[in-house]
Amino acid sequence: MLKYLSLVLILAFAALDNAMAEKGQSIMFQPKEHPFMEPPKEADDEAAQCTQLAKQIEALKGKPQRRHAALERYRLMCTDKAQIE
Repeated sequence: MLKYLSLVLILAFAALDNAMAEKGQSIMFQPKEHPFMEPPKEADDEAAQCTQLAKQIEALKGKPQRRHAALERYRLMCTDKAQIE
């Protein structure tokens, strides 16, 4: 019974030690900001522009020249970037 109790205590302290080590502050490095606190990336702005262009394309169904120009802009900005890289 005493061996079992000592084993449980050792495991509890080991788990507590690991939990405390993970939450510690580093002396050498500055703490990183939470990812949700970072400003939006450029890709988020591009995604908003792509959705706006898609809405524009739908709105320009009766105007073929302007719709074609919007389609070309959409292809250049939103679809061809993945192929270029």
